Amino acid sequence: MSNGSSSRSRRELLINGRRVRIADLIDAGLLAADTELTFQQRIGETPYRATVTAGGQLRLPDGREFATPSRAAAEVAGLIAVPGWAVWRVQPSGQTLHHLRVKLLKDVAEEVAADQARPHEEAEAVRRRFSVLEEARTEAEKGTPRTLTVREFIKHWGLDDRDRTTSAQIDADLANHGLTTIPDFRTVSLEKTIRILVLPEGDSDDAATDVAGDGVEARPSDDEESVDVGLTLGNLLPDDMSLAWVSPTASFEEAITAMQVDDFSQIAVLTNPYTLHGAVSWESIAAAKHRDAKATFSDAVDRRAATRVFDYNVRLLDVLETLQQNGFIFVRDDQRKITGIITAADVVRKYDETATPFFLIGEIDQELRQLLQNRFDEETVRQACSSAGSSFRSFDSMSIGQYQAVLDNPDCWRQLDWPLDRRVFIKRLDQLRKIRNNVMHFNPDPVRLTDVGKLRYFLNLIRRYSR
Repeated sequence: MSNGSSSRSRRELLINGRRVRIADLIDAGLLAADTELTFQQRIGETPYRATVTAGGQLRLPDGREFATPSRAAAEVAGLIAVPGWAVWRVQPSGQTLHHLRVKLLKDVAEEVAADQARPHEEAEAVRRRFSVLEEARTEAEKGTPRTLTVREFIKHWGLDDRDRTTSAQIDADLANHGLTTIPDFRTVSLEKTIRILVLPEGDSDDAATDVAGDGVEARPSDDEESVDVGLTLGNLLPDDMSLAWVSPTASFEEAITAMQVDDFSQIAVLTNPYTLHGAVSWESIAAAKHRDAKATFSDAVDRRAATRVFDYNVRLLDVLETLQQNGFIFVRDDQRKITGIITAADVVRKYDETATPFFLIGEIDQELRQLLQNRFDEETVRQACSSAGSSFRSFDSMSIGQYQAVLDNPDCWRQLDWPLDRRVFIKRLDQLRKIRNNVMHFNPDPVRLTDVGKLRYFLNLIRRYSR
């Protein structure tokens, strides 16, 4: 690899959010093949050893090779998970692999800033993001982790909401700096407060499985690929609502009043904020009174509800059957506190947020397909797609990207004879393609009303001129 191409590839590490690999350190001249690494699990114990290979892997004394430092450390130490970048030290300097990784990231930020061909705004964003993450790591190491909402957090990447691609980039950037968020920024709502923490050193089995040391679920090691978390219970919990509950010693009047003031169909019965005793609903009250007119409040408590408590990061798909059978479930936060209830109505609301843009996208797709079929033959469409670097099989299998390829073709656009500007039209179509991807991937954040408006206006525009 030439120096120029090596520099370009290193710049892309930070810009595109790819996780740094051992091979990147070798390419940058920060690490050499055959270098010895050591990992001392406890003071006084014999350190584990590994050797860097020319291919960017870590070779253990028994000959096994691993592509990631975390996997190599976990295997050699017999642990579930270890933040390998933090524990492996380069000999004889004693520097951690993370120290070298940060050096590479800093070089990347400086290279981007010095790249005259790259827009100033992009270079400034890269440098600012690097500084923010390093400052957050320093604060976390001092025991005063940075606290902010998810919305404030993703603003550092210039984002207003999350999708799979941007969430993977953020996760990679965090991992490159040896950081994580508690709770996981992908599994809660935009207004939820998170903390930016350093991944632990994992000097015991407990530490390896408990990221924050306070009952928080383990995150993937800092050199593993980002995991697609999907739509979680934490994504569904309303931002502006706290859990309403009563104690096991409550009266019927107290529980009924608490339900009626907020128009709830059920209410939690908590022994303390961390222990669910059960739940009371209109159904359970009616059943208790039907069995015995003199029934007490305790007789109306459905204690089976205490078995329907799920962590905030559990996927919605994994509990749909339980919701269907029982109508509601309870949710624990990252501190294992019972903080929310999710009902079947909440799921309907979430799907409804997606339904309108989904149907609008479907109608736009049908209108564009019909337009192309009515105006162009297959060979014209095939050539336009080919000129744009896209393939074409049939009208029925066309994507929005292929519609763009045809309509952005000057010859095809002229055949339409529309009194519209092609570049403005294609720019909006490209925006709708991104909205479509977010909807079809069922991202956790609802489609913004402004984007729903863009879908409606564009659909009306196509219908106006294609008739």
